[in-house]
Amino acid sequence: MKKIFLVILIVVIFGFAVIKLNLIPGISDIFSATKQENKKAIYLCPMHPTYTSDRPGDCPICSMKLVKKEKKEKTKIVKRKMNHQEHDMKMPMEETSEQFKLEIDPAKQQYMGIKTTKALLKDAQKEIKALGIVTPDETRLSHIHTKFSGYIEKVFADYEGKLVEKGQPLFTVYSPELVSTQEEYLLALEAQETFKKSKYEEIDKAKISLLDAARKRLELWDISHEQINNLEETKKVTKELTIYSPSTGFIIQRDAFEGKEITPNDKLYDVADLSNVWILVEVYETDLPFVRVGQTAKVNFTYENIQPITGKITYIYPTIDPTTRTLKVRLEVSNPSYKLKPDMYVDATLLSNLGKQITIPQRAVIDSGERQIVFVKQSEGAFIPKEITLGPEVNNERIVYSGIKEGEEVVTDGNFLLDSESNLQTALEQFNTTHKH
Repeated sequence: MKKIFLVILIVVIFGFAVIKLNLIPGISDIFSATKQENKKAIYLCPMHPTYTSDRPGDCPICSMKLVKKEKKEKTKIVKRKMNHQEHDMKMPMEETSEQFKLEIDPAKQQYMGIKTTKALLKDAQKEIKALGIVTPDETRLSHIHTKFSGYIEKVFADYEGKLVEKGQPLFTVYSPELVSTQEEYLLALEAQETFKKSKYEEIDKAKISLLDAARKRLELWDISHEQINNLEETKKVTKELTIYSPSTGFIIQRDAFEGKEITPNDKLYDVADLSNVWILVEVYETDLPFVRVGQTAKVNFTYENIQPITGKITYIYPTIDPTTRTLKVRLEVSNPSYKLKPDMYVDATLLSNLGKQITIPQRAVIDSGERQIVFVKQSEGAFIPKEITLGPEVNNERIVYSGIKEGEEVVTDGNFLLDSESNLQTALEQFNTTHKH
């Protein structure tokens, strides 16, 4: 009986001791911590913290080295009140008027590869690159044809691509109509000399009228004053009339052949002055706000390693191609050495000066689709995410209209790791807060 009583007493004392131990603060935590220490180490990916492993290795998503999860988190999220000046800059505002500050120790910053650069105020120039095609200057293009019917006798400019000078003979033409008009002119001229001293005023007026009419007809047919004067001096009808080039240029189209019958409707030559040419470039409609008449453009040759030449925008065409959503822009370029050929492709860069602007590297921007964020260095080891309003891209940099000031340091490398870190810590903080409540 005594033995049974002794066993019951021992059980009661042991149970009482267990209850007391559980009631002592921190004892259960010690046991829990001991268990945690006995657990295996956990490895996670810095870029994808949701992926964990019980052994070191590479992340299967991004191939980064897995890092051992620290027992004590070294990254802190601190909330701070925002002042009115930041509110006026249209920075992201929470309902509680608080913003997160991310604090990371220097060792972890080095491991994450965090680098910063200052926002600079400088002259910004946007470059719009486009493919261009060379065409003749339409204001320097001559279409050659006769204003009378006839037959081509001789051809001097006998192939396309030939360079002809202004006043150089192109071909000769025989025209019965032209011969008869020359004869009429000589008869009117002879009549004027024969009846030079007529007593009748009406006869004098008729002589002058016939002579003027014949001369006018020759002039309308583009017979030069020199040729008409030669006709007056020699008193001989020219059966073959020589047609001369009205300008210096290259023959880009020819339809003049010996023995061919021609009419005023026939275009016999196209002569293009290529000392100045046009370049037609296709510009996307999103770039139209930065394109203006008078802007400078650089033209690079695709086939030759030579210095680029410059031109100017002289015209912006009024319609957009519905298929490509592009608009034609015309450049005018000096071409004294004729290196630019019609139908040649060139690389054109349109230059748009945007004035003084705050700029940051393109890689500093985290674009969520709805907002654009940068991490700004507040102090050594402290970073604040700020929402910014972006302008156009200029040479791998972005113009910033609002959100940051000149001289502020923004994170250019490691910013996506910062973003992941801040999102993770914010989620954990919110979870812990909810769990406590």
